[in-house]
Amino acid sequence: MTKSASKPSSKSIPAPSTSSRPWLLIFIFRLLLLGVGGGLALLVGIVLGAMYPSPNPEPPLLLKILPYFGARTPGVSLKSSPTAVSESVASPVDLTPVQRQQAQAQLNQLQGQMKVLSEQVATLENQLGSSRPNESVEKRLQAIALQLQGVKPPNSNSASPGNNTTNQTAISSDSQLLTDKLKVTLPSDVLFDGKNSLLRPEAGLILDKIIADLRNYPSSTIRITAHTDAAGEVEDNRELSFRRAKALEQYFGRALGEQYRWLVVGYGETRPLVANDTEANLQRNRRIEIAVE
Repeated sequence: MTKSASKPSSKSIPAPSTSSRPWLLIFIFRLLLLGVGGGLALLVGIVLGAMYPSPNPEPPLLLKILPYFGARTPGVSLKSSPTAVSESVASPVDLTPVQRQQAQAQLNQLQGQMKVLSEQVATLENQLGSSRPNESVEKRLQAIALQLQGVKPPNSNSASPGNNTTNQTAISSDSQLLTDKLKVTLPSDVLFDGKNSLLRPEAGLILDKIIADLRNYPSSTIRITAHTDAAGEVEDNRELSFRRAKALEQYFGRALGEQYRWLVVGYGETRPLVANDTEANLQRNRRIEIAVE
């Protein structure tokens, strides 16, 4: 008896239907449509914004919102923080009692020298018939130096910081405008006391300012000439004038060093500016001239 082999019935597998997920295609299409429309709207907005700018522009909404997230995203900063300008305020130096006492003594000495210098300037002004009590000692000395050169000083009321051409040097006076060389004329009575060649203690206040100007002419030849009036013997006046010029050379040399060359001349009474017939004229002839060759 034979058994016939039964063949298994083959089941047909249905093909996936594309109509079962139509929503996915619709979603993708809408995304593409939204992207294209948004891009076109952005371009149109940029063009309109460039053609018709707003009179009162405001930052975009995105820029308004992002600062609120700045604390969470420290790496993103829309607005650069202003640079803090550090004010260089000199902090007071702690001085020991000894240092404070020494500084106070130096201050008192300088104040005393300034007072003596101011009194001497007032005496010179009285001798020359001029008075500028409301101006600084430096400007008053400039006016005296100009008078000694025979130049009428500018009116103190009309002098202005922008037009004051007499401030070429610390005292100065006669800086030749045709050249760049320095020339300063000073009354001898401001620097020396009486008939000697010893510098007054307060003379350093004037000479130190001239030293600052001379530093602008390194390796130059500095000519220092001293003049006296006609009172006394001719030979004594010549010797006195030379000693005074030499004293100035030594003072400048200590401050400026050896890079300068010095020409020291004492003319005595041989080159007066005016006749030695009045006290004011005698004062004008007693002078010191410092010039860069």
